[in-house]
Amino acid sequence: MKIKIIITAVLVAALFISCDQDYPDTLFDPDYTGNPAPVVNTVDPADSSLAGVGIITISGSNFSPVNHENMVYIGSKSSEILESSETRLVVRAPNEIGDSLLLRVAVTDAISFSNKLYYSLLPAIERYGDLSEAHEPWGVATDADGTVYVSVSQGGNSLGIQKILPDGSLEEYVPPRIPRYDAMKFGPDGHLYLVRNIRLIARVPPGGGTEENWLPFPAGARLIDMDFDEYGYLWAVGNNEVIYRVQMDDKSIEEFDFVADIKSVRYFDGYLYVSAVTQTGNGAQSNVWRFTVDNTGNLGNPEIYFAFSEKYGNNNAIALAITFSKDGHLYIGTDGPAGIIVVHPGGNEWEPLYPGLILPKGIAFAWGDGPNLYYSRGQAGNISQALIRVNMQREGAPYFGIK
Repeated sequence: MKIKIIITAVLVAALFISCDQDYPDTLFDPDYTGNPAPVVNTVDPADSSLAGVGIITISGSNFSPVNHENMVYIGSKSSEILESSETRLVVRAPNEIGDSLLLRVAVTDAISFSNKLYYSLLPAIERYGDLSEAHEPWGVATDADGTVYVSVSQGGNSLGIQKILPDGSLEEYVPPRIPRYDAMKFGPDGHLYLVRNIRLIARVPPGGGTEENWLPFPAGARLIDMDFDEYGYLWAVGNNEVIYRVQMDDKSIEEFDFVADIKSVRYFDGYLYVSAVTQTGNGAQSNVWRFTVDNTGNLGNPEIYFAFSEKYGNNNAIALAITFSKDGHLYIGTDGPAGIIVVHPGGNEWEPLYPGLILPKGIAFAWGDGPNLYYSRGQAGNISQALIRVNMQREGAPYFGIK
């Protein structure tokens, strides 16, 4: 009985207290109109951009000049607002891939969304080819048509060299024999040239088949990468005291002194570039060096083009692979936190390529058709080895191995 009396008293007290407050019956204000709804007139690029990296400019009206008061949704995700004015928004595309995604703008204090547009976000990076998580891609090459070839192993066992057809399916190009090839390049004669960190260059006849031992090098030589220049010479590098130049017609070998553990080589615009680990008074240093190359195939004096160890800021990281775009950007595959970095022309400024999307390690590069760069991603921690296609939004530099 006492409990019932107490409860009744509390309810009565609450009733009297509530009667003393003048609360509205509803929070809805029928007279509130808010700010006018935002209006989208144009989007640039007009139809599509790259998910996670594309910069999109939206023109219209009734936007806020304050970044955080604007919200741009493409699909189910919001975009990063980079710049704002009342008539223009610049945003970074969200990392959502799809066709005909709904694009809408919302602004603080505006009751309604903008008008709706449909927009496509394309993958900036994606795994390429019908390779499973268990497959281990190594050296990668492309032919004159942009078709991709990759040396594949699984659990240390060779799966040969696979040709990746346009639908992603695999076709055996070289039967399983050698566990892996570190680098592969098509030559002007149609052969596919191969190295695997021994003193030998092998090659595969046009159309595929079993590789043959093509050119042995001096005892003690280690070859891990190679490239052709515009004069028809083949340059071969590794952990040696020299850089090797091969005359293709007679297979003669010339040596140029350079003591380094060279990881990668690329000829571009009159220079031979190498990513190399050298021993200095400060210990091991990883840098990108370059040499002038004249029309007789002679190298000039070496100079550091990009001081990787110093500028990258991670003394344990190494520049593993290098390549160039047509307009002179240098791309470096690393084993550091940024799997690929881009060094802008001149060699002074750099930045990670597609931050958050490119994972280490970048161990081998090959440009394909259009803006596509293929790279073999090495195993790092719980990150599996994979063949990755990257939309670079620019074309690769000329490759002189294919006529």
